[in-house]
Amino acid sequence: MTPALRALLLALLALAACGGPVDVQTAERVPLVLDHANPERLVRSLLGGFAAADGADPFEAGLVSGEGDGLVLHPQALPADARAVLSDADGDGALSWDELRALADEAYYAARALPPTVEALRAAEPYAASDTAWFAVEVSGVMTAARRRVFVRESALRAAITAFADDRRLVYPAGTWIVGEHLGDDGAVVETTVKRRRADGFWDFGVYGADGRLAPATATEPRPLRAPAQCTGCHLGERRYEPEASFPRAAPDGPFGVRAYHVPDAWRSAEATALFEEHARRDDGVLGLYATLWTGRALAARADGTLAPRDAALLARLGL
Repeated sequence: MTPALRALLLALLALAACGGPVDVQTAERVPLVLDHANPERLVRSLLGGFAAADGADPFEAGLVSGEGDGLVLHPQALPADARAVLSDADGDGALSWDELRALADEAYYAARALPPTVEALRAAEPYAASDTAWFAVEVSGVMTAARRRVFVRESALRAAITAFADDRRLVYPAGTWIVGEHLGDDGAVVETTVKRRRADGFWDFGVYGADGRLAPATATEPRPLRAPAQCTGCHLGERRYEPEASFPRAAPDGPFGVRAYHVPDAWRSAEATALFEEHARRDDGVLGLYATLWTGRALAARADGTLAPRDAALLARLGL
C-alpha cells in the first residue's frame, strides 16, 4: 500500500468513526486508527500482554478483531484496571496509537507482573559476568550513550541456535530473559533494561532506574525511551543500527563516540555473520548479535583447541 493510499484510508476510517466521542469504559467496539505499517503485529505485541499471563494472541482472546487498517478493539475483554486507563481523548470516536499507548504507559508493568526491582529480578534470574551459565558481552550502540553489558542465558542461546540449525529461524524459548546493564563513566550500573520472551512469541520490555525500581523510560543520553512502546517500535521494525549493521567490520563513530561490540577480534567471524544475518533478519525481534558472537567465540575456541565437545556438536549442526 502506498503512503498516499494509506493516508487516504486512515482519513476515511477516522471520518467513519466520527459519530462523536466514545465511552471506552462501556463500549463493546472501538475502532483503532493506528497509522502503523503493520498494525496487526503492533497490537499482537502490546495487547497480547493483556490477553493471558504468558501472553496470547489478542485476536483469539477476543480483545481485537478485523485486519489491516480495519482493526477494532473490544474493551470489555480487557481487564478492568487496564480498560480504566483508556479514553477517546480527542473525541473522534476511535482510538489512535497515542490513545492506545496509555495501556503501555500506565498498565503494562502490572499486567506483565515484571519483578518490581533489580534485586527481585536477580533473585529470579541471577545474571553475572562471572557466571558461565550466562553469555555476557559489552556494546556501545545507538540506543544509549552509555556502554551496555548484555546478558543472555547460555542455555537459551544454545536453544535458539539449535532452532536455527533445524529450520533457519533464530527463535528463543519462552521465558528467555535478555538483560542490559547501562554503565556510567565509573563503570557503575546507572539503569537496567530487560526483555522477556512470552509464550505468544513476543517480548515484554522493562526499564529499571538508578534506584533499582521499575521506571517508565530510560534516563541515559541521548533521549528517554519509553517501555514498552518505543522498545517495540525499534525491535519490530526493519531499520538497521550500528554497530550491528557494519559487523564484523568496525562501525563508524556516532555523535556520542565509538559504536562497537567490545569483543576479541577472534570472535568477529564473517562466516558466522553471514550464516545468521542476525540483525538484518531479526527473526525473533532481537537486535543484538548474540548468536553470531557465541558462534564466533566457538569457532575461535575450535581454532585454538579449547572447544568443548557439545559446542563442537552444535557447530556441526550449523554446518560449520
